[in-house]
Amino acid sequence: MAAVSDDFAKKCELKHNETLGRFVVARSSLSAGETVLLEQPVVVLPHIGDRRCSKCFKLTDSFCSQCRLLVLCEDCAGHDERDCQRLKELQLSDEQVQLLQQKVNTEVQPALACLLLGEHQHSKPLYEEMSQMENHLEARRGTAIWKSHQAHAYAPLEATGVLRQLHSGSGNAVDEILVQRLLGILDVNVYEIRAPEQGGAMRGLYRRAALFAHSCMPNLETAIDDERRIKVFANRQIAAGETLYICYTSVLLGNEERRHILKTGKCFDCRCARCQDPTELGTHMSSFICNSCACSGGYIVRQPETGTWQCLLNAEHTLKSEFVSNMLERAKEEIFHARGDIYRLELLLVKMSRLLHGNHYLMLDLKQNIASVLRQILQNMAHCPSRKVYERKIRVCQELLLVLKVVAPGISRLKAIALYELANTQAELARKLYSEQEHSSRQLLAELKQTEIMMREALRMLLFEPVATPEGQMSRSMLRELKELQNDIKLLQDPSDDVVN
Repeated sequence: MAAVSDDFAKKCELKHNETLGRFVVARSSLSAGETVLLEQPVVVLPHIGDRRCSKCFKLTDSFCSQCRLLVLCEDCAGHDERDCQRLKELQLSDEQVQLLQQKVNTEVQPALACLLLGEHQHSKPLYEEMSQMENHLEARRGTAIWKSHQAHAYAPLEATGVLRQLHSGSGNAVDEILVQRLLGILDVNVYEIRAPEQGGAMRGLYRRAALFAHSCMPNLETAIDDERRIKVFANRQIAAGETLYICYTSVLLGNEERRHILKTGKCFDCRCARCQDPTELGTHMSSFICNSCACSGGYIVRQPETGTWQCLLNAEHTLKSEFVSNMLERAKEEIFHARGDIYRLELLLVKMSRLLHGNHYLMLDLKQNIASVLRQILQNMAHCPSRKVYERKIRVCQELLLVLKVVAPGISRLKAIALYELANTQAELARKLYSEQEHSSRQLLAELKQTEIMMREALRMLLFEPVATPEGQMSRSMLRELKELQNDIKLLQDPSDDVVN
């Protein structure tokens, strides 16, 4: 299950220092789009709160009738035979089994999945390699997440006698420190992967992919296909000896949001160029508008050295951190309740624009929501969308792209999708205006040529995505749309030519 491609050994070199711990550098220069790693996961796990079948990973409430401890849906005949047999050997009473079943959608299942790797001869090398992964044990000791793991994983496994009957891969008894270390490895190193149901998510642990260091301006992209295989590829030209970085968070979050996620979940402070710049490379993705400044350009930003919120034009103009936190939390709640309602979203955008920079990450979240609703409106011709609807979506896509070009330079899935949405909408508007005789054939041709350029660029970036992903499927649809677009352009350039099938 944890097969690794040869690309990693040929193209990557493992190093170590005090700042990053273990990290990876490029052995030789890498071209944009070049694959660095293809890898299957060591383990696939549900998110806390979910019960997923150990075989197919669908949501279910049933258990294996043999071992009685691992979740198994009614459609699957069985799960890993060795795991099932090992769990059947445990001497547990019905009451103990029932207790563990009640706790299976907490941290019990991830802990058990890791411990079982150490119980079998064939998987012990994987277990030993996994045990060397970063876990930040000391930094997590005594924290809320430590206490949660103690209460919801170690305590029930210890109380039922499971830990006393397992061997931790080396024959030694399993204690709380080992359980905390294994769960820490998962918390720090897993990747989110798509679940079988629409919109669902799970977690996957990858041996080599876990070695890449983090930067909010990464030079690598990751993609995970429907078989849960991860692909890691260069998003730009990379020189030999350059450190290879992925981004552990979303590039569309603001500095404080990203840093909070990294600190609480991954136990480190990011010091990349974007995190050290109060304006986030000039995008102002966390900036507030300074209402005390009479002139434009007065933005209140958080100073990374002091943590204070000060105006860039006048340091005496400040905001209290408590006000900032409360305001952002209220805004997030309002955005959540406005999802899917174009009128509420637009009103909220106007309301928040009095306090937040137009590129603030919450404003971008709103614009993404608006673009999504507009897409649904434009796809349903029964709505008879007006020219203004098309133009509104075009404007929103353009505003998103201006930010993405800064925070996600090079090959970017987010940028490709936004560019495709822009190109598609622009082409449809051009065709609409031509059909309504508001534009001439020359104007239509000019618009379609511009659209073709954008479509080609979006497709160029998405072609690096694995075929068995939503983005890979999107790229195939885009190829068909590009061909139709080129046929339209050909007809407009030479009306006597037939359409090529």
